Amino acid sequence: MADVDMHGGNHLDSVPHQDKKIVAAIDFGTTYSGYAFTFRTEFDKSDGARQIFTNRWSNSGSLLSAKAPTTALFDPEYKFHSFGYEAEEKYAELVDTKQYKDWHCFRRFKMQLHNTVRLKREMEIKDETGQTFCAKQVFTESIRYLRDKLLKEIETRNPMKIIDIHWVLTVPAIWTEPAKQFMHEAAIEAGIPPEAQQIALEPEAAAVYCRSLQDGTLVDSKYQKVTGAFRSGRSYMIVDMGGGTVDMVVHKVAEDGRLVEIWQASGGPWGGVTVDQTFYDFVVKTFGKEFIEKFRNERAKEWMKLEIEFETQKRKLKFDTNYDIKLELPARLIAESNLEVADLTSYNKLGIENDEFKKFFQPSTEDTVAHIKSILTELSEVDLILLVGGFATSKYVSRVIADAFPDKRVVVPLQAEVAVMYGAVLFGFEPLVISSRVCRHTYGIRMQSKFIEGHHPPEYKAVVDGETMCRNIFSVLATKGEMMEMMATRSETYSSTHREESRRFSRMGCDVYASTSTSPRYTTDESCVRLGCINIEPPANGWPENVNYNLKMFFGQTEFKVTMKNDVTELECSSSFDFLG
Repeated sequence: MADVDMHGGNHLDSVPHQDKKIVAAIDFGTTYSGYAFTFRTEFDKSDGARQIFTNRWSNSGSLLSAKAPTTALFDPEYKFHSFGYEAEEKYAELVDTKQYKDWHCFRRFKMQLHNTVRLKREMEIKDETGQTFCAKQVFTESIRYLRDKLLKEIETRNPMKIIDIHWVLTVPAIWTEPAKQFMHEAAIEAGIPPEAQQIALEPEAAAVYCRSLQDGTLVDSKYQKVTGAFRSGRSYMIVDMGGGTVDMVVHKVAEDGRLVEIWQASGGPWGGVTVDQTFYDFVVKTFGKEFIEKFRNERAKEWMKLEIEFETQKRKLKFDTNYDIKLELPARLIAESNLEVADLTSYNKLGIENDEFKKFFQPSTEDTVAHIKSILTELSEVDLILLVGGFATSKYVSRVIADAFPDKRVVVPLQAEVAVMYGAVLFGFEPLVISSRVCRHTYGIRMQSKFIEGHHPPEYKAVVDGETMCRNIFSVLATKGEMMEMMATRSETYSSTHREESRRFSRMGCDVYASTSTSPRYTTDESCVRLGCINIEPPANGWPENVNYNLKMFFGQTEFKVTMKNDVTELECSSSFDFLG
C-alpha cells in the first residue's frame, strides 16, 4: 500500500439544515432517563407558547416524574422484561421471594461507557448479582423500550409515519468517540435509523433550552432577575450536573444570536452518584461491609427504602441547614443489624451530624468548583454560570457553587432537571444554533514528503518511485483548539506518483490520525492515534504517472467521516471510522 504526497490548500463547506415534522429526544442518563418530543407546528410558535411533550412516570407510590430510573431487567432466558420503576419494583419483589438469582438487573450502567478505557462491541457488564452480560444488549433494549413508548405516545396525539421523526440522543460532552459510537450503534439496533439520528452534547442541549426561556425568567442565587443573558456579545458557562458526570462548556453569543463555543467541553465523573457512593461508604462503616453487602443483595425492597429515604434527605438539604439529619431506617435493617438502640434518635431513625451529612457532597463539589475555577482563570469575561441537570436542583450544591464565585451570577433555571431533554428537542429542529465548537483534537493524515537531511529522522528515510522520501509525516487538516464551524468540511488536495511499474497497480492507502497535540510532526508521536484507513483500488489499466486526490473531512455529524476522490477513476471512497474494533 502506498502513501500520498501533499499538494495544495483547504477550505470550509457546510451541510444545509433540513426540515423535520417531529423531533424526538431520548435523554439516557446515569440515574434517570426519559424522552421528550414536539411537532414542527409547536416549534414554530413563540418561545412562551411552545409546548414540549414528555411522559409522566410513576411508581407504586404514585410518584410522578419526567424521568424514570435507568434500571433494566432481563428474565432467566436473557429476554428483556422491564425498565424504570417497573424494573426496580419487580426485582425487589423477586429478591423478597428468593426468586431473583436467575434474573439480571442492571442499574446505573451508563457510566461503564465513561469508565472503560478501551471500548469493544463485545463489552460485558455485571448485573446486581455479579453475573456478566452483553452490554450492547442492555443499552439496545433500554433504548428500544423508550423508543416504543415514545412512538405510542406520538400515535395518540398525532399519528405520523416513523420516517417523519428525527431522533436526538444526548451524550455527555466529555465522552470519547468510541462511547458515542457505542450509543449510536445501540440506537440503530433498537430500531432508530442512522440517517434519522443525531447526537446532542448534553451541556449544549441545555444551553439551547436556556436560550429558549423568555427574558427575565432566569433568577440568580441572590434572587435578582438576569436579563439579556443571551444577547449578542454575552459569554456564559453551562454546568450540566447529572447523575454520573458534570460537563461544562463556555459559549459566547454571536451577532446573529447563535452560540459559539469559546472553551472546549470538559468535566469529570463528579455527578450525584458520587454523593450516593460516599453515603454507601458511611453505611458500610456503620453496619459493617459483609452485613451490608448481604443485606443489599437479599433485602432489595428494604434497601430501596433506604435509598429513597437518603434521596429525600439529600434533596431537602440546604446550605444553611443547621440541624442533624434523622434518617429513617427500614425495620429489617434495624432488626438484623448489630446497631445499638442508643445509636438511634428515635425507635427507627439514625442521627447523622449536620457536618457529617454535608461531607457526603464534598468530593463532588470540590472537584466541580476547582474545575470551574481553572476555566474562569482563563476566561475572566464570563460573568454568568448556568447550573442544569438533576444534581443542580440541590439547594445545597447550588449554594456551594454560588458562594465559591461571589463575583459571578449563578443561576439554576426553571425545570433544570429536564433542561437537557427539552433542549435536545429544540436542538433537533435547529442544529446550527451552535455556530462553532473548539476542536478537541488535531486531525490529519499520514503522508510522505521529500526527505531533508538533518531535518527528518533517518529511520523514516525511504526511496519511493525513485525519490528519497520521509515517511510518517502528520499532515494536519484541523488543529486542536481552533474554532470549527458546525457541520463543517475540511478539504485538502494530495498527489502520488507512479513512474515505477510496481507502483502502477498499487492500492493507495490514506491513514487518518488524531492527536492530543496542537503540532504533531509525525504520526508515530506518542500523542497520535490511528483512527482508520481509506483504501483506493487502482484502475484496470493501472495508475497514470501522476494522480491527484481531493480529501474531505466532515465534522459535527453523528459519525466522524472522511472521503477521498481521485482524478483518474473519479470514484469517491469513504470511511466512517470504527472506534470499537
